[in-house]
Amino acid sequence: MSGERVLYQGYALQPVDKKGRLAIPACLREALLENSDERVLMIADEADLPCMVAYDKGWSAALKAQVAEDQKIARDLHGKGPARAADRLKNFGNVDSVAFDDAGRFILPDFVAFDLGLTDYAFFTGGDEVFHIWNPRRLIADPNVPEGTHKRCLFEMNKKGAAL
Repeated sequence: MSGERVLYQGYALQPVDKKGRLAIPACLREALLENSDERVLMIADEADLPCMVAYDKGWSAALKAQVAEDQKIARDLHGKGPARAADRLKNFGNVDSVAFDDAGRFILPDFVAFDLGLTDYAFFTGGDEVFHIWNPRRLIADPNVPEGTHKRCLFEMNKKGAAL
């Protein structure tokens, strides 16, 4: 693990098998391994998009500091910060932790597969300090997703002959 964090960049469509196994795309897995000494993937709800957010364990500590800073700013601006218990539950309680092997393969937590409706494919997108796991059909249907992301997802689905 290096001192400076590597950004999560790129995208890929990955097959999900009948047992819920899939692999983290190489473009994202390399950053994941650079950012953490542990082969553990954290998966949580994404507040702003209909997907899941994923990250290395090292980001959890950075997230804690970010949440504390956000609470301080809210207190300074409004005299009162957000409910700490709710913030902690959202950021640290509603998280699944899964191990992955050298090839990046892991088993989707049951809730993640259920919540995203993942049955055959998952679309991964880089997002700076984190990356996202999508149901590709939901991504394509969502008007809030940037057009370039729509196009890339649709292209990958067509390339693999996946039903839309």
